[in-house]
Amino acid sequence: MSSKQSVRVIIRTRPTADFASKNLEVDPSKGTIVIKNDKDEEAGFVNNQTDQWKFQFGTILHNASQDEVYENSATEII
Repeated sequence: MSSKQSVRVIIRTRPTADFASKNLEVDPSKGTIVIKNDKDEEAGFVNNQTDQWKFQFGTILHNASQDEVYENSATEII
């Protein structure tokens, strides 16, 4: 049992009626999620506030069924 395997991170997103589509950009094909934050207008014109963060994941299952989640995450293990 000396085979090395990396950890796979699988994200499941479930959009709701009030899903924050203005602040979240989910791209399952690239495996990325971008979180956007509006800059604070009171901070002034020169504002070094970070306004977005980008995260990369192994797999993103956007609005996926429970069967899809099982097939993508557990079938290899079980």
